Amino acid sequence: MSRVPSDSQMKSSELFKKRLNSLIAEQDCSIYEFADRAKVSRGVVARAAIHGIIPSVKLLIKICDYLKISLEYLLCLTDGKNFEPANPPSAFHDRLDELCFEYKVKYSQIGMRMPFSVNLFYDWRRAKTIPSLEYLMAIAKYFSVSVDYLLGRTDER
Repeated sequence: MSRVPSDSQMKSSELFKKRLNSLIAEQDCSIYEFADRAKVSRGVVARAAIHGIIPSVKLLIKICDYLKISLEYLLCLTDGKNFEPANPPSAFHDRLDELCFEYKVKYSQIGMRMPFSVNLFYDWRRAKTIPSLEYLMAIAKYFSVSVDYLLGRTDER
């Protein structure tokens, strides 16, 4: 099974493109200088800034960490720019386990309500990887938490 949904709605976004360009302008630098500062490939930032192509979750996190903003803000899912980083941050799989324990649910129960196979939970846990953006959003919605909380970037739900 694919790790990224083939019909993903999160491949590109005009709103994301506008938000990213606005954030780059606030840094008073070029797209390439921004990429260097955020430690993200110049090509990735150029495709995002010019075409609105949404990069991988890992690269989005790098951009957000550099700017000290939430993923939801960068993706225009919220207008709230305030972001309080977790101290210390948690790993995705640890946060997921905590939420499962808190809600007294198993991966199999969550998987029945997800647009992906329950086996992916075990793959992410074993490989210590993170899901695609669309899958992260589905899991965050299930637990009524933010994507940043699920990723362990903040303690604000």
